[in-house]
Amino acid sequence: MSTDSPHFRLEEVAPGAWAALAGDTGACVSNAGIIDLGDQTLVFDTFVTPTAGTDLRRAAERLTGRPVTLVVNSHHHGDHVRGNQAFSDASIISTERTAELINETSPGDFDAYATHLSGWIESLDQQLADGDSAGRPDVRSDLQSTRAMAQSVLTTLPELTITPPTTTFSDNLVVEGSERSVHLLSYGGGHSDSDTLVFLPDSGVLFAGDVLWVEHHPWAGDGHPDEWVGTIYRLKALAPSAVVPGHGTVADFEYARLFTRYLTFLCDMVKQAEATSTSVAKLAATPIPPQYAGWASGNRFRSSLEALGRRAGLPPD
Repeated sequence: MSTDSPHFRLEEVAPGAWAALAGDTGACVSNAGIIDLGDQTLVFDTFVTPTAGTDLRRAAERLTGRPVTLVVNSHHHGDHVRGNQAFSDASIISTERTAELINETSPGDFDAYATHLSGWIESLDQQLADGDSAGRPDVRSDLQSTRAMAQSVLTTLPELTITPPTTTFSDNLVVEGSERSVHLLSYGGGHSDSDTLVFLPDSGVLFAGDVLWVEHHPWAGDGHPDEWVGTIYRLKALAPSAVVPGHGTVADFEYARLFTRYLTFLCDMVKQAEATSTSVAKLAATPIPPQYAGWASGNRFRSSLEALGRRAGLPPD
């Protein structure tokens, strides 16, 4: 059974541990992980479509020689959990709050969701056709990537079965395997109301989910940036040797310094806007600082500021 998939590439990050890094087909846009515990196989996050989730399961079984028995959902966002159904016979683990949010935010009316996706695709096609992005390769690339994801989600929607976690934990869960152990850690909110990370103490590898993004603008609209920064500072005590982010390439933990500065900048901009009664529209028009201008998905910078500004109660215009 081949481990190859057109949707992601595998990178061994430590003995018995692989990052599954999202490709550009749109079937997955976030990263996942595979960990061989010796007597069990654990998968961290499951991608945005059943298609990519199925490929992830095949890759995990080929790499470890056994079925996947444990799945960890880092948080509730669909791009990390919509492949859960490929692991419906495994124990799917999350925090209690993440399990609640998966149930609360997953589409209940698939027909309405399909209509929404179709409208979104039409809007993206219009933006691509308008030509405004012709001289902006970064903007055009973001639009094309988003369209590929939306189309993949729409195409696979008839196959989708929402598969929520079956087991929950609070802040710390150790899973002991015959060859290595993993620590499931949750420090509360940050990127979402509840984020889970997986740490391998023997190798120092940290699967960070969306607590860390590498050279990608993060989505902060559902998050709590102040708490998010605090979570990253707490991770320093683990002294990770390498980090698998939710989006982007495998990185040294030193990268977290740059990312926390980014989050702090968002926090400071929102606080300044509150102090001066700046409108959401004006806040969202803040230029991307030069040091982050080359990051992917620059549209998220504006949308995150808009969402944080609305949450702060700023006037719309």
